[in-house]
Amino acid sequence: MRGGVWSACLILMLVVAPAGAEPAPDSGPDMTAERDDGGGRAFGAPWGRAPVEPSVTGDETFHGGFSCRAPASAAGSGPIACQSRINPVLPDFLFSLRWYLDPETGERVVTGISIRREGRAEPFQVIAGLEARTAPEIADGGFEIIDMDFDGYLDMRLIAGGTAGPNMLYRNWLWVADSGRFVESAMLDEIVTPEFDPETREIVSRWRSSAAEGGVDVYTWDDGAPVMIHREIDRFDGPSRCTRTFFDRIDDEMRETGSGACS
Repeated sequence: MRGGVWSACLILMLVVAPAGAEPAPDSGPDMTAERDDGGGRAFGAPWGRAPVEPSVTGDETFHGGFSCRAPASAAGSGPIACQSRINPVLPDFLFSLRWYLDPETGERVVTGISIRREGRAEPFQVIAGLEARTAPEIADGGFEIIDMDFDGYLDMRLIAGGTAGPNMLYRNWLWVADSGRFVESAMLDEIVTPEFDPETREIVSRWRSSAAEGGVDVYTWDDGAPVMIHREIDRFDGPSRCTRTFFDRIDDEMRETGSGACS
């Protein structure tokens, strides 16, 4: 009796899964053929399915950098050429900064930026009409690649010019993964001398409005926009007396929350 049961089971197994049967489409290995479609990487799908374009998410632990090559001469021959990988899943980007020397002021004036992917001859984005001025001794024409919105993709900024005292203004472009482009942030452009802290995910702006007044502003990102959450203002009354006033965001508005002697 026992032998008859095992024989019946064996016959049933052979009928359900005959030798040499192909695996079902969902059970096959994940084929990962790469292709370069101009926007990064795309991956194939399991056997029997059409390829699906994946969404690219930022690696917030990524700390990339950039390198630049000085132009051929200080007189304005040739562009400033920079290179950076803004995220591990994207190819290297090559940035070409067009510029000239203003004969009246001696400033270096960056007029445009062309951006292309490594291995491609044509740029995928051109930013023109900049007129960004810096002293000629400032490295790379004041151009930087840095993660300004803490999303894991590096963004780019360019010194636009100085204002009163140590204040510095920038033109800022954030990488938008959905569109595969750098998009200018007018709100960041208004923040003076911004510093970006990836640990606290805050923007710190140190500014001075006059010899008698200066301060520090702190911003965080809220729904894609920098929002001030804290401010400290130092006001000097004579050479040795200074009062510091504190402001904090409460109920969506900045309110004075205290004051004391400057430390």
